Amino acid sequence: MVICHVSLREHNKIAGSKFIKSIMAMNEVLECYSISGEFDFLLKVLTEDMETYYDFHVNKLSQVENVGHVQSTFVMGVVKQTNQLL
Repeated sequence: MVICHVSLREHNKIAGSKFIKSIMAMNEVLECYSISGEFDFLLKVLTEDMETYYDFHVNKLSQVENVGHVQSTFVMGVVKQTNQLL
């Protein structure tokens, strides 16, 4: 799994909506969060292997209109994963 931090070049409602629409169509993206800070979005991406992720990054994500910067962090192992609050 890869955690991708994405920043957009333009910050307006139309640009954000276009980005979200593009992300919604990508099967590799499991989750997408609008975040604060240096980046605008955090994506959880799942691909088969590094080669497939490279293809996704270069030919899909980076080709989305208005994408400025993508920083990828590769998950090495899961320490804790739960959806339970209590």
